[in-house]
Amino acid sequence: MKNKLCCFTVNTTHACIIANNYISNNLDNVKIIYINEKNETKKVKSIISKFYKRIEDRMYYSEWLNENMLNNYDEEEFVFVVHGNEKFVSNVNKFLDINNFNGYIINCYDICDIKSRLEDVMSSHDYYMNTTQVISTKEFKEERKQA
Repeated sequence: MKNKLCCFTVNTTHACIIANNYISNNLDNVKIIYINEKNETKKVKSIISKFYKRIEDRMYYSEWLNENMLNNYDEEEFVFVVHGNEKFVSNVNKFLDINNFNGYIINCYDICDIKSRLEDVMSSHDYYMNTTQVISTKEFKEERKQA
């Protein structure tokens, strides 16, 4: 089963912090794969090694998806952290959606490049998260209706 979370970020550092705070506080025994639109491997590794020591040995980094990556780990639970513009995130998710794996997809959308309404993006995910909270999209919709 895949759980999809989304957030809106201003850069790779912001995306890494939001995703890693969630992972560090809520998940154990997962393999983490970072997929970024831009080549920022050093930045991601630097953030993790400084602030997320617990995550460091479970992280993998990829500029693209390699199908063998999934097939080698059929028994493991994954977290895919996808960061980039809306089109990039959508294309990566098409690949992830057709592959069977257990785990999480954390879509970190670059807020400066998003074309869709934020509510529409959020409704295609199970949860919305920011730096302070994680909330189910159903709860978020209910709160918006009542406000």
